[in-house]
Amino acid sequence: MSDARNIVRCVARIWRMYKRQESLFRSAMGLDTSSKLRRICSNGYMMALLFKKDVGNMYESIKSNLDDGELSSIVRSADDFDGESIDQHALLSEIALHQQTILEEYRALLTQLDQDSDAARACSEHMDKLAFLESSLTREVSGMRDGRHEGLSIVA
Repeated sequence: MSDARNIVRCVARIWRMYKRQESLFRSAMGLDTSSKLRRICSNGYMMALLFKKDVGNMYESIKSNLDDGELSSIVRSADDFDGESIDQHALLSEIALHQQTILEEYRALLTQLDQDSDAARACSEHMDKLAFLESSLTREVSGMRDGRHEGLSIVA
């Protein structure tokens, strides 16, 4: 029973991280960035929405109806960042760091799942896509730090 509780907690933690990631990507999409960064952020936002739904369905299938609550009831109501006052590089770096944290949570979850299960396959697919997104984002953010702003569109 304890293994099931750990799996439920892991899945709920990942869902909450996607909820936060969704908010971070939404803030990043409002920034004046290069077209490549906008595309990465919009892809990340859509992935966060879709993967959050997948993880929510996984949670619903494994939770105990007597002990575990609804995901919407266990989410913090406010984020601990201010998208308006944070600078572009810091926000994008925060997103990349958060991607790494989500990947770590997936790795922890995978150790508890049956490797032949549908849930393990879905988690592995999520991890592949998240790793690619994280590397693309990290590459672009490091390019910003180096002063390369390729493809920056300026609208007057």
